[in-house]
Amino acid sequence: MTRTVFCLICILAGLSISFSVQAQETDLTKNFGIGLQGATSEFGGISLRYTGLAPVYFQTVGRFILNDQNSDHMLGGGISYAIFEHQGRWHRSRLYFTLEGGWQYKEERDVLTTTLGGGLAFGGELVFSLGGIPLGLNVEVGQGFGREKTESRSKGIAGVYVGMGIHAYF
Repeated sequence: MTRTVFCLICILAGLSISFSVQAQETDLTKNFGIGLQGATSEFGGISLRYTGLAPVYFQTVGRFILNDQNSDHMLGGGISYAIFEHQGRWHRSRLYFTLEGGWQYKEERDVLTTTLGGGLAFGGELVFSLGGIPLGLNVEVGQGFGREKTESRSKGIAGVYVGMGIHAYF
């Protein structure tokens, strides 16, 4: 499964880069982005980014899922600081540190679980033009911590996480 996902990402990245080289030069300094962002299945969903205060960037992530009697809701946010940015003719890249947090509410078969977590990560983003639309791909690796509560039990959680995302800027 992991190998298949990795191959699919490589193929999509290769196609995107090949199309972007043939496209005309596009303004890659847009202030707003919308896309998908995730770090494990607990924290991920639709993402909104604001890049107008560079080198400081803001991001929110959320989802709302209802499936019969089951539900899964998540809301998260983060603030990033770019330590390196490069603007080329065909791309824009940056390396950043980010402080992120999230909350998840999940109900399965009348068992309610809430998770509250946060973390510090190091990441990078590459923005390029795909058919005239600035498209950003990002990857980040970090240390997360938090608390999970299921009915009357509560436990601490911690670990290394890897997050990935794709955003279209406008």
